[in-house]
Amino acid sequence: MKAVVYKERAKIEVVDIPKPELIKDDDVIVRITLAGVCGADLEFTQNGPEMGLYEGMRIGHEFVGVIDQVGKDIHSLKVGDRVIASAMFVDGDCYYCKRDLPSACDHGGLFGTPLFAQHGGDDIQGGQAEFIRVPYGNSSLFKLPEGLTGDQYDTKVLPLGDNFATGYHGALNANIKTGETVVVIGDGAVGLSAVMAATLFGPSTIILVGRHDSRLELAKTIGATHVVNSKNEDPVAFVKSLTEGRGANSIIDSVGNKTAIDQGMEMTQAGASISVLGFGHLYEPVEQPYSSALFRNITIHTGVVNVAAYMEKLLPIVERGVIDPSKIFTDILPLSEAEKGYDLMRDRTSGTLKVALRP
Repeated sequence: MKAVVYKERAKIEVVDIPKPELIKDDDVIVRITLAGVCGADLEFTQNGPEMGLYEGMRIGHEFVGVIDQVGKDIHSLKVGDRVIASAMFVDGDCYYCKRDLPSACDHGGLFGTPLFAQHGGDDIQGGQAEFIRVPYGNSSLFKLPEGLTGDQYDTKVLPLGDNFATGYHGALNANIKTGETVVVIGDGAVGLSAVMAATLFGPSTIILVGRHDSRLELAKTIGATHVVNSKNEDPVAFVKSLTEGRGANSIIDSVGNKTAIDQGMEMTQAGASISVLGFGHLYEPVEQPYSSALFRNITIHTGVVNVAAYMEKLLPIVERGVIDPSKIFTDILPLSEAEKGYDLMRDRTSGTLKVALRP
């Protein structure tokens, strides 16, 4: 089968490797019909040596597909079912999974990375491939409802495995209330997903802060009431001008670096909530703003998305047409053109927002 593998820093390639096999009794083999390229994949490959990636490691944690084989302990799925995967495989039975915190699963890990890969048994797979072995299939995969079954719905469903679920996670943790103001920082796939997710909570004003005019224009069609290009205008002043000088009630930061976190603090009013989703702080030191948060009663909530806890809530919303997460995809390419897809996503001037790969 064909699969995308890490080659060297900032370099991937498509290679032929053996089709995966069942190893444990609760494993599932999925034939992938669509896989996503995540911004995290760019960061992981760009920082491969530091992240522990090795040459030949399969990449990707976003995928949908059809069940090809099941282990004897699989009871929730059967061969032929169409499924969406959680970006993280989780056991579904540990202390944290039972508390709807699967991101802290005692035996979980992120597909296509070395992060906790040992928890899934030998040979952890990446999702940018023709087939994948999924450990803990009963809790890591979700059968699609009839209204979302078919190749034509793959782009709507795929973001629920990570990007849209992450945007929803950010909106939930930002404590958005009906009629209030929320700011989303960052116009990548997660930031735009957060705009869509924020609409579910009924705010009167949703402001997107970004740096790409094409993405800001897209945001206006999916729920943003206002947009500001931070390359051309001070976003803090912009937000203050719309909030009688007080600032926003909720901030969703999809960037997570020093600039974004500092902006978020300046944009908030007293008693506000800031939800930090971005991983920028992993690669750039950030001073924790505890003092200013303390004196203004600001809540800062960080955390990795709990996909498995949200999936059953989000699938019906998409099936009913309340939101359409497929809008974040700008390019659908054959799996064989994965290198082109990565290059498009790295080139911020190309107009590409997010790439999907079709085996």
